[in-house]
Amino acid sequence: MPSPNFIYPARCRCSPPWFVLVITVCALPLSAQTLTHGPFAGAVTSQSARFYARVAPAAEVAIQLAATPDFNSARTSAAVRTDSLRDYAALLELSGLQPDQRYYYRTLVNGQPAGEVRRFKTFPREGERVPFQFAFGSCIVVRRQPQSEDGRVFTVMKNDDLRFFLQIGDWCYPDTTDSPAQPQRVFSADLRRVQESYRAKYDSSHALQQVLRTTPIDYVYDDHDYLNDDASALSYPRNDSMRTITVPASVRANNIRAYQEAFPGYALANPQGGIWHKFSCGNADFFMLDTRAQRSPNLEAFVYNPVTDSIEFAPGPQHSMLAGYADLAGENQMDWLLRELQASTADWKFIVSTVPFNRGLRPVIDLSVMLQDSILTVPGYGTGSLLRIGLGIADKWVGFPADQERLLQFLAEHDIKNVIVLSGDTHTAAIDDGTNAGLPELMAGALEQSNSRLVFLLELFRFNIWNGGGQNISSGNFNDAYGRVTVHGADSVRLEIVDEFGALVAGRTIRAAAASAVTAPGAVPRAPALPQIYPNPFAPAQAPFAVTIAFAPAPSAAVEVAIYDLTGRRILSRSLPAGVRQFRWLGHDETGGPAASGLYFVRVKVTEAQGRRHFATQKLLLLR
Repeated sequence: MPSPNFIYPARCRCSPPWFVLVITVCALPLSAQTLTHGPFAGAVTSQSARFYARVAPAAEVAIQLAATPDFNSARTSAAVRTDSLRDYAALLELSGLQPDQRYYYRTLVNGQPAGEVRRFKTFPREGERVPFQFAFGSCIVVRRQPQSEDGRVFTVMKNDDLRFFLQIGDWCYPDTTDSPAQPQRVFSADLRRVQESYRAKYDSSHALQQVLRTTPIDYVYDDHDYLNDDASALSYPRNDSMRTITVPASVRANNIRAYQEAFPGYALANPQGGIWHKFSCGNADFFMLDTRAQRSPNLEAFVYNPVTDSIEFAPGPQHSMLAGYADLAGENQMDWLLRELQASTADWKFIVSTVPFNRGLRPVIDLSVMLQDSILTVPGYGTGSLLRIGLGIADKWVGFPADQERLLQFLAEHDIKNVIVLSGDTHTAAIDDGTNAGLPELMAGALEQSNSRLVFLLELFRFNIWNGGGQNISSGNFNDAYGRVTVHGADSVRLEIVDEFGALVAGRTIRAAAASAVTAPGAVPRAPALPQIYPNPFAPAQAPFAVTIAFAPAPSAAVEVAIYDLTGRRILSRSLPAGVRQFRWLGHDETGGPAASGLYFVRVKVTEAQGRRHFATQKLLLLR
């Protein structure tokens, strides 16, 4: 019996008789047809699966599948002929499979076995409460010159008992900014280049193949065009090196088409609009979001205020990452998500987003924009504009008010529980139980990237918005890592971060009925009104001697007032008892010494009795 990784030759290597040699010579043109990539499995259900294989030049391709590696009683899919228009890729399907069954599969090229024998396991029946485990993450590097440490995270991951792996972004880019060979830098306007992007990740030498040999995959792309909406817009003018560029309409079509032709994915909910889709495994439903194809352009969330001569973060009520594309045909993504969440009868519902949902990122953006003229230098991490930091976080955040409040309100109103968010793209990893994020969230965005240490840096500035641990000050672990999730029937879900050496970075268990929106109907948290500061500008040498900082929290809420200088250094902090509605500052720092003239910002944190926290910031000009 051959091993699962046995390599089947394209032709018999024994010495054939002369008449077979004649036939072989006649078939030489066909013998050049090679399985160049694959096979691997995707879109697995309890009864079916899809497969990818690439054979060039054109050939007849099929998948053979059996319950044993010797392929006794094997089944064979319908054959597909590869062609250059689809980059010689074939997507094959088999249905009528048995639930919770291990299968072995291989590729047939012109009827002959080729390539590796691989395996996967079908899912339990929908609704069946069978414990299972899966992994996910984002951000993979494909280097021109691979390094020895590349892919260690997949070497660890392959030892887990995984039902599937979710690659959530930064794998095959749909953006338009990565082609120095083209002056206009429009990557996705060329279908061939998008196809090549997929093919690069399917190479047999890539470390991810260690996982794909035994584990099916699902995928949603992400974009790193930073601020623009050029990956999805029919046409979107943007400035690039002092020129205005209009992205061609083919960009949107190419990205959706390449996904459908080059990846063995599940059926899309609205193929005209994007790649969002749903699948089920046992007692869990997974809602795979497309956070790019329907997004409002990020630049529209940042508004210039001529009065203050500054940029403000002011996303409008319709600004959305899930339903911001007005000319969409058919149902938009947000309507689909809410409808499917309400209709779901699964014990657990996973919202899979390529970027974080955590609502605690809003005050970080507000603070960065407020101090937009400041340059932040952190030893060991470099120097950058605070405005640029705010812009970057907004680009990697699916929590815009239009989306976030609508989703949380909907979950609360319809009593939809056990909803968990899985996210990535930040090049770091952390967990929140829902207190800060709004929903329990596991963020895993550093499969194979230099760690951004974003959570660590936020904690340095007292933004503790991930309470379940992760790659933060406490752990000091900034290795490559992935998210591992174990569904324990209807009882609980275990969220874990595992690094490239197998170490557990952080873990948090979410119990059933606790994994719901933390807000009640009508109580979705909003940023409090800005504190009233008077006089402003403030000159201590003139009357009044102190500046008054007034606010209006709930009577039972505790308040903390902090004052920061332009470098982000906190110079003073005071905790005030419940019921206090103002604070008077004498212009001194924590040591009692006089603060220098300049621009400061006042940050007010309000903590309600129920534990909910709100932040607001306001500028203060000190003149001496």
